[in-house]
Amino acid sequence: MKKFTLTILFTFYLTFSFAQLITHMSVRVDDNERQGYLELENFWSEIHEQAIKDGLSQRWMVWEFTYEDEEASKGKPDFLVMNFYKDSIQKSKTANLNFKDYAKKVYKGKLSKSKFEKKWNLPLGKRNFYELERLDNTYWHGELKIGMKISMNVFKSLNEDYEDYEMKFFKKWHEKNILDGSRKWWEFNRVLSSNLNTESSTDGTPTHSTIGVFDRERSQEEIDEFWNNLTFEDRMMIKNGLASRESMGQYQLKLIMFK
Repeated sequence: MKKFTLTILFTFYLTFSFAQLITHMSVRVDDNERQGYLELENFWSEIHEQAIKDGLSQRWMVWEFTYEDEEASKGKPDFLVMNFYKDSIQKSKTANLNFKDYAKKVYKGKLSKSKFEKKWNLPLGKRNFYELERLDNTYWHGELKIGMKISMNVFKSLNEDYEDYEMKFFKKWHEKNILDGSRKWWEFNRVLSSNLNTESSTDGTPTHSTIGVFDRERSQEEIDEFWNNLTFEDRMMIKNGLASRESMGQYQLKLIMFK
C-alpha cells in the first residue's frame, strides 16, 4: 500500500509539473439535470482511464465549484473538467478521434447498446472551453484525493512584465509557504484560447490563471511577521506586481472525480 501511495503521489507530481497543455471545460447545469450530469461524468471516467493507458492524455479531473450561498453561485459555473496533456503532439492524437466509437470499445461487453446510448445521451450542461499552457509551478507537497480543495484565481495581464512577476517574484513566497506548511501547491497558466458557448462568469476573457492548494491556516502572528519583515524592495515588487494584473475572479473548488 505504501509503494502504491508513493506511485500515485509521484505520478501526480509528474502530471502537474510536466503537463504542458491543459484544457478546462466549465459546465453549468440546471438543478434537475445535476444528477444526470454526474452520471455522465462517471460514465466518461472509464473512457478517460483507457485514454490515459493508450497514451492519449495524462490525467483527467472533475471539480465542483463551491460557493458560500445560492446568491453567490448565480451566473457562475457548477463544475470544471480538466484534461492534461504532455504536449501538443499528445493532444493532437485526439483531434480526429471518434470518441463515440472509442467509448463503445471501452464498454464492449459491459453495457448493452440501449444502455450505452442512454448513458451517452445524458445531460451535457452548458459548456465553455479554455486551452491553457503551464508556465510554472512549485513542487507538489500533498496527496491527491477526493474532496481535496483548490483555490483558482483568474487574471488579465496588464503589461508585458506580469508573467515575470508571477514566476520570478511571487513564486518564491509560495515556496516559502510550502516550507512552513501553509501551502501544498501553486501553478501558473497562460490562456491560449477560449470557446465560449454560454455566458462567462467573468467580464472578458482571462489571460492567465493560478491554482493553489493550501494546508494549515497561518496565524495572525505569522502574517504580521511576514509584513513587518518585508524590505523596501519587496514592498515595491509586490506593489508593481499587483499593478501588472487585474483580478477577474477567485473560485473555490473540490475534487469529485479523477483518473
